[in-house]
Amino acid sequence: MQSLKLKSGEFISPDIFTLKDFEDLEISTQIVIRDALNRGLEVEILDRKNHFLRLKNSSGHVQYVKEASKTGLDSYMTFLVMENKTISKIVMDEAGLLVPAGDSFGEPDSALSFWKTHNDKKMVVKPVTTNFGIGITILQPNASIDDAKKAVKIAFNHSESVIVEEFAEGNEYRFLVIGNETVAVCNRIPANVTGDGKHTIEELVALKNEDPRRGVGHVTPLEKIQLGDTELDVLEQSGHVKDSIPKNGEKIFLRKNSNISTGGDSIDVTDLADSYYKDLAVKAAKSVGAKICGVDIILKDLQTKGDYRILELNFNPVLYIHNYPYEGKNRDVGNKILTLLGF
Repeated sequence: MQSLKLKSGEFISPDIFTLKDFEDLEISTQIVIRDALNRGLEVEILDRKNHFLRLKNSSGHVQYVKEASKTGLDSYMTFLVMENKTISKIVMDEAGLLVPAGDSFGEPDSALSFWKTHNDKKMVVKPVTTNFGIGITILQPNASIDDAKKAVKIAFNHSESVIVEEFAEGNEYRFLVIGNETVAVCNRIPANVTGDGKHTIEELVALKNEDPRRGVGHVTPLEKIQLGDTELDVLEQSGHVKDSIPKNGEKIFLRKNSNISTGGDSIDVTDLADSYYKDLAVKAAKSVGAKICGVDIILKDLQTKGDYRILELNFNPVLYIHNYPYEGKNRDVGNKILTLLGF
C-alpha cells in the first residue's frame, strides 16, 4: 500500500495530464489522485493494478474509489443493472425514455431470425455485457446472411446473450451525470484522419499519433489510431487503402464505432447541449438509481429539443474525455466526484 499527501503549499497542475511516477495508472484514476491531493486529502493506493484507492480527510471521512468512478454511492445492483444492456433498456423504457427498438437473445438462431425480419433496416448486433465498443457490429440494410452470422458470432464471443436492435440515426454523445446534474457532454468521433493532398492515409495516421495526448492503454487522454484488420476493412468499404492519398480537407474514417479507446476524438460540447437532453440523461441515471453514470444518447441536433434514443448506461464512465478532450474545455469532473463523495 502506498500513501500520498501533499505538503502545505504544494499543488499539482491539472494542465499536466500524466502524473509523474503514476504513468501506469489509467488516466481517470490519475485525475482523481491529483484532485484529491490538491484538496489536501490523503490518498492510499490499496491495489495499484486494480486502480483501487482509499481517500481520507483530516476529520476522518473515508471513501473508497475504484477506477475513478466506481464508488460507494452506487449499489452493487445498480452496477449490475447498468452492466446488462437488456435490463437497463427495460428499466429506461418503463421510465418513459426512448431506447432503440430491438431484443436480446440467448442463442444464435433466434438472433438471426429476428435480424431476418428487420434486415431491410440498418441493424446493430452487440453483446449484452461489454464496454468500449467491443464485439459490436453494424449491419447495413439488406446485409448478407454471412455478414449477419459473423456479427452474431462476434457478439456471442463476448457475452452469453446478444442484442439485435435498430440502428439509431444521428450523432452519439456521452452525457456524464454526477449526482443530480449532467456535468459534461462529449461528442465522440470515430478514429479519423484529414487529408492534405500529399500524405497517404498510413502517413496521416502516423502524424496524428505523434500527438503526445495519444498513447496505449487508457494512460493518456486519447488512444493511438491503429491500422489493424478492422481499420483496413473500414477503409476498403469506403474505397480506400492505407496507401491512398486523400484530398486536402477530406476526412477519412477508420472506424465505425466512436469509442475513444479505438482511436476516436473527444469533442467537448457541454455548452452547446440543450437542457432537454441534459435532463433526460439525469432521468436515465435516476431510473436505475445511479449517482455516477455515463449516458450514451443518439440524436440529430444537440442544440434543439427533438427525437433521440438512449443507447446504454455506463457504470464506470471514464473521466479523461471530459477533462482532457481533443477539443474543448476541461470540465473538472474529478473534483465534482470528490464533492459528491463529501470531501
